[in-house]
Amino acid sequence: MKKQLSNTKIILLCLSDFAKGIFTGMIANYLIYFFLPTAESGITVVISQGYVALGVLTLIGVVKAIGHIIDAFTDPLIAHWSDRCTNRNGRRIPFMRWASIPYGLSALLIFCPPVDHIHWINNIWVSVFIWLYFIFYTAYMIPHGALFPELITNHKKRLWAYSISSLCFVSGSALVYMTPIPVNMFKESGMSALSAYQLTFGIMTVIGVILLLVSAFCINEKEYTESKIASIKLFPAVKAAFQNREFRMLTAGQLLEYTSMAFFQATIMYYITILLGLPEAQAPIILGLSIACSVLLYPLTIRISKRVGKKQALIFALFIFIISYLIIFFGADWPIPPLAKGLMLSVLVSFPFAALNILPHAMMADVIQYDTIVTGTNKEGIFSAAKSFITKLGQSIAIMIVPSIISIGSLEGSSVSRFGIKMTAVVSAVFCALSIIVFYYYDEKKIVNRIENEKSIIT
Repeated sequence: MKKQLSNTKIILLCLSDFAKGIFTGMIANYLIYFFLPTAESGITVVISQGYVALGVLTLIGVVKAIGHIIDAFTDPLIAHWSDRCTNRNGRRIPFMRWASIPYGLSALLIFCPPVDHIHWINNIWVSVFIWLYFIFYTAYMIPHGALFPELITNHKKRLWAYSISSLCFVSGSALVYMTPIPVNMFKESGMSALSAYQLTFGIMTVIGVILLLVSAFCINEKEYTESKIASIKLFPAVKAAFQNREFRMLTAGQLLEYTSMAFFQATIMYYITILLGLPEAQAPIILGLSIACSVLLYPLTIRISKRVGKKQALIFALFIFIISYLIIFFGADWPIPPLAKGLMLSVLVSFPFAALNILPHAMMADVIQYDTIVTGTNKEGIFSAAKSFITKLGQSIAIMIVPSIISIGSLEGSSVSRFGIKMTAVVSAVFCALSIIVFYYYDEKKIVNRIENEKSIIT
């Protein structure tokens, strides 16, 4: 009998999710804002602006799209190598250890182009490090994601573990949301806006890399897992994963949900500074309140999901998000003080944030455990790869489309318009509604009942 993972070890393993929150927040919340800056931000333009492909795609959009083409190969490849790894330290931990530093460093270097004005060298620099970021993110997070279903087989305890994972992730995200505070402090000391952002992200990167290393070295994987080495080849493994109907429903729903959330994350700073007309310095107040409220609602989220099921709780959260998106579109000009309006919206989206940070991960882990029971083969890596690819595909769709949408109706010399920013909320609501339709057809009862029956047989 292998050792059971203690709560302390679970928390240490989840520290990498704090780092993931930092790096994902840097890319999701600031990539477009940094490289398509508004005049108010003071950030120097350093890469080519305007459309560079098909008359609608920006350089950032094209580069990110190519990054996801690379992902299409690296995600299942890393997953397959991980599933079949025979390293003496385990199947997952060796990947996490060697990828820790390159993962964090590549995220930082995206924002550190060598020339302080528009130049083709910067275009290449940003492109290369975005692509490297995807590769090293995959090399660390795919094996990390595969560890959870292997180490925690009780689906009720798993819900708690994913709550800790989510808490760490949103804490890392919250740290990134505080970016305007140190940025303004550095600017007041005489730094340029560009340098202030780079120094802020540099400090965050050091924190993130340390946490990645802690998670990678906190456990001896061999002491806790009994997983059989997957003998199935790569393409049959991917095909076998997608033959699972509930996996297909779940990944399709998550693709739509992640795309909707990626729109929200990519434009949140525009919502605050353009639609609400608030200074960057007040962004942490609005974003921090949202994070704090969502964390406080974690226990309620878990309680509701246990009572009505994860799927029903998730669908309810998505309905609230649709309402929030419509308020962004129609309420931008309501005669309410801007800060009060922003705080109201923060509270409204807090439950959806809590639900979306916990439930999809726990549902995917249930499906992975169900598949292992049915097939007798551990393919956690392949499932994690598919989930990761879906996440990044949603972000890619958003980042390709957002620059085009926010420029609708913009004046000459500007890359954004008020109407274009409002339209991103409409598109987000559409993706959210489609995800609800797909999630409705996910058969959660079949998955949970089979897991419970297997548990009864073992005991």
